[in-house]
Amino acid sequence: MEELCRYDESIIVGVLGGSAGTTYDAFKLLFDAKKYGARAALFGRKINHAEHQLSFVEMLRTVADGNITPEEAVRAYHGKLQDLGIAPHRRLHQDLQATSGISRYGAGTAGSSAPAFRRSAGNIDDSD
Repeated sequence: MEELCRYDESIIVGVLGGSAGTTYDAFKLLFDAKKYGARAALFGRKINHAEHQLSFVEMLRTVADGNITPEEAVRAYHGKLQDLGIAPHRRLHQDLQATSGISRYGAGTAGSSAPAFRRSAGNIDDSD
């Protein structure tokens, strides 16, 4: 992610929400993506399947603004659900677990299998 974002700063790089997982998965994905340069995030099913969509989006926005950590956001989201009388899909300790195999976004991450990108005659070449 970091390398792709640095490649051409005029390109807006982002992430997609992906498959179902814990609330922590969504907040951590957003947090890490932003940390490494992403400027967009699209969440569809994760919002649609949330117990309370508006509260979920509020927490995503708070994480995106850098005002809260993913762990704090999960706790705050569960607090909002409790205030609204909505039963969560998972208990708090379960919802604080990473389940989706969140990717590493930093450049030079050991064991990364993602190809490096370089500029070649105006085109993107993938190379090892």
